[in-house]
Amino acid sequence: MAAPRVFVSSTCYDLKYIRENLKFFIRTIGYEPILSEDGDVFYNPKMHTHDSCLSEIETTQMLVLIIGGRYGGKFKDSETSITNAEYNNAVKNRIPIFALVESGVYGDHFVHHKNRDNTTIKYPSVDNIKIFDFIDEVRKNAVNNALVPFRDFADIESYLKKQWAGMMHYYLTTESETRRVSDLLSEISVATQKIEYFTKNIATNTADKKTLIDIKLYDAMIGNQAVSILTANWGLKITPYVILKNTTIDEVTGNKIMIADSEGHVVYSGPECKLSKSAYDSTSRYYANLRKNFIKIIKGNGMTLEEYLEQEQK
Repeated sequence: MAAPRVFVSSTCYDLKYIRENLKFFIRTIGYEPILSEDGDVFYNPKMHTHDSCLSEIETTQMLVLIIGGRYGGKFKDSETSITNAEYNNAVKNRIPIFALVESGVYGDHFVHHKNRDNTTIKYPSVDNIKIFDFIDEVRKNAVNNALVPFRDFADIESYLKKQWAGMMHYYLTTESETRRVSDLLSEISVATQKIEYFTKNIATNTADKKTLIDIKLYDAMIGNQAVSILTANWGLKITPYVILKNTTIDEVTGNKIMIADSEGHVVYSGPECKLSKSAYDSTSRYYANLRKNFIKIIKGNGMTLEEYLEQEQK
C-alpha cells in the first residue's frame, strides 16, 4: 500500500536527535520518512549530491522543515544553505511544508528584526545571522508560511499531529463537498434539459410559432461575444427584440462607444465606455452575424421580421 513520503529537511549534526525522533514518529503513523543520512535519498552518479536531494523532494508528498541555530553547508555554487535550497524546491513544487524553528533562534530573530542596523549585537542561539533571512523568507511566503517555535521534540510531535489531522480533515471534507457540488450541477443540467425539452414541445404542439421562435433566438444568443460585451460594459438588457430593432452596436448603446487606437488615443468619442479598434470591429462583426442568424431563424419558421416585431410589441 502506498504511503505518504515525508522529507525531513534540516541541518544534521546539531539536530541529530530531533531528526532521529522525527524518523520514528513518522513511521509510527504509517508514513515513510526520507532522511539523507539514512540512505533514503538516491544519489544519482550523474548528479551532484545536492541536486539528488532536490530531486528526491519532488517525489515526496510533504516536507518537515526544522530550523535550528546552525546555518549548515552551502548549496553548490551559491551562498544559500542546503536546507534553504531544499525548502525553495518544495515551494516551487507546491509540496505542503510544515516548518518549525527552535524557540531560542526565534527569540534571537525577533531581537535582530528590531535591531537590524546594529552590527555589534551578538546572537547566542545562531552561528550565522543568515538564518534570520531564511526565517523571513519562510514567514513572508505568499502561502504555506506558518512557522512555529519549539522547545523540544514533544512540541514538534504535538504540532505535527494536529496539523496532519487537520490536513486529513480538510481533504476529506473538500472531496465530499466537491462530490456534492458535482451531483448538484448534474441535477441542474438534467433539469435544464428537461425544461428545454418540454418548453419546445409545448410550443410546437400548441402551434405557438412566436414562442418557438423566441426559444431558438435565445438559444442563439447564449455565449455570443457581442451580447457579453454589451451586457458587461453598459449593463444593457439585451433581448432578441433589441437586436432586431437595432442594426449596429452603436444604435444599441445610443452611440456611447469610444474607440481608441493602438496607443490609447480616442479616435471616435462617446460618453461612457472605451473599446479598442480591434475589439470594436470584432464585437460589431459578432453582432451583425447574430442579427443575420436571427432573421434566418424567423424566416425559417414561417414568419417575416415585420410580423415578429409587430407581435413582440403587443
